[in-house]
Amino acid sequence: MTPEARERRRIRTPVLAVTAVAWAVTLLADPLRSTSGSGAGSAPGSGAGQGPAPAALDASLAHAGHAHHAVVDAGLPASHASTENLAGLLIGWALMLTAMMAPLLIPALRHVRARSLRSRRWRAVSLVTVAHATVWTVGGIVLLAVASALRSVTGHADLAVLLGLLAALTWQLSPLKQYCLNRHCAHPPISSLGAAADRDALRFGGAHAAWCLGSCWALMLVSLLAPAWHVAVMLVVSVWMWVEPLDRPERPTWRVRLPLRSLRIAGATVRSLPQRVAIRAGAPMGQAGLAGPGGLGAGVSRSERR
Repeated sequence: MTPEARERRRIRTPVLAVTAVAWAVTLLADPLRSTSGSGAGSAPGSGAGQGPAPAALDASLAHAGHAHHAVVDAGLPASHASTENLAGLLIGWALMLTAMMAPLLIPALRHVRARSLRSRRWRAVSLVTVAHATVWTVGGIVLLAVASALRSVTGHADLAVLLGLLAALTWQLSPLKQYCLNRHCAHPPISSLGAAADRDALRFGGAHAAWCLGSCWALMLVSLLAPAWHVAVMLVVSVWMWVEPLDRPERPTWRVRLPLRSLRIAGATVRSLPQRVAIRAGAPMGQAGLAGPGGLGAGVSRSERR
């Protein structure tokens, strides 16, 4: 493994591990809505109608389940508001944000780590992460307010989802979407020392998150509006957002944007998979042949004896 690949792995592996944990909690917490009694018409976190659940999971996942669905049910009337519901809303949004957005932070973390001195690398990475999370938290409050307003105005969840899909489709076709995506992929220089390095890391993390929010807000709104199949919608939207930045920057115009480069990469990977398996399977045999009696080693030894 090359040093560059090792450096990339030091960022990619922990971020993907945190993403996997967030998705695991989300998937485990989603069925908990029906098993722990947070059914239709009851406020998230109220605990009404709780049924039996495995003791090992009930204590650890019940609050996570209510917190996750507090984000989905953000359009509840004000009479249901409580401190517990607000805490669940914030925890649910943090869980949703980690599961969906953490992989998009990998290029930014790689950039700031590569541009920082060894003694400041984790400090710079932490500052970028904090700035990114802060911007998305503020953006999440706005998105939750928009989702609540749409549900209140329409009075029907399906109609709110339809309006969210229309907004997402319009935004995906617009030049502003491409402009935000282009700016999201920009990596400015980072100072090496002192307060300037901290300031640049915070500024870069905030700008990266702001352009990411500008690019993805409509898709995130659809995830918040989907009352049914919420986790499935989250997964589809997440994969779409993860592969969008793989395409090269384009001139902002009205056009259909598809993640063509990611499809080509996936196709090439699938086509080369049998060849890679064959090479790995034949590698030990080839090495054994080179070291065997009739192999290259034996030939060299005979030539040296001559």
